[in-house]
Amino acid sequence: MPKNSVCGNRNNGPRKRPVQQLDEDNPIVQAFRNYSNELTAKHDKHERIIKLSRDITIESKRIIFFLHSIDSRKENKDKILEEAETRLNKLIKVNFRDVALELRNQDVYQFRTAYSPGLQEFIEAYTYMEYLREEEGKSVSDWEALQSVMQYEADEIKEITADNQATVDEAVAEKNPDKFKFFVDPTEYVLGLSDLTGELMRRCINSLGSGDTDTCLDTCKVLQDFYTGYISLNCQRARELWRKITTMRQSVLKAENVCYNVKVRGGEAAKWGATFDHKPAEDVDEGFY
Repeated sequence: MPKNSVCGNRNNGPRKRPVQQLDEDNPIVQAFRNYSNELTAKHDKHERIIKLSRDITIESKRIIFFLHSIDSRKENKDKILEEAETRLNKLIKVNFRDVALELRNQDVYQFRTAYSPGLQEFIEAYTYMEYLREEEGKSVSDWEALQSVMQYEADEIKEITADNQATVDEAVAEKNPDKFKFFVDPTEYVLGLSDLTGELMRRCINSLGSGDTDTCLDTCKVLQDFYTGYISLNCQRARELWRKITTMRQSVLKAENVCYNVKVRGGEAAKWGATFDHKPAEDVDEGFY
């Protein structure tokens, strides 16, 4: 029997199969080509929204830091609030408009993770600006009021091919402009508003340093009202909201510690300061178990 006669190959290795060309006219191949193009377009859109959201997050943080520079001794409140409102309106008109264009005719919940951080940070900055702007009411806008200012109109005008229809089409375009909006998810609003309590806690502490004890007491009362409202929510399955409520409780305890120093030490509270390293015990009932 001759050697290697079984498989017909000297090295007894697998035979190389000829490379077959894909039939591009095959319906299955065309379907998968379309799926690939759709996924690529979706991933590209997701990355663009992430970049836009990152810019919104950075600018919102800068605005919050700028708002904390308000000092009653310098009497700079009106000037800072005016500039902060201008910068926030620019975010609405430019940055959120670009995100809304990306989400146009799309399922916004598919891209929620892409724009969620920027939206929450913006809500925190916007509501904090409104809180500081109100002298007595200390009210902030709800999500419907925020949604109403995020309405846009397309700048593009459809090309007119027929000359005899030009006048009619222009009249219709003026009466019915192409409108779109950035969808403000109520859940995102609740999460973003919960972050406002952290800024209120910082304002309470900063007011103690500047000697404005009345602001400390007022801010602490607002924090307690926020915490009372949030623990009334049924959020056992909402992990992110549960985590924010826990952080909110720590902010309330810090503000209450500041007010305790104000009541006990009076005018010397700012000089002595306060200790904020007392964390709640694990077995303490937080009121929402």
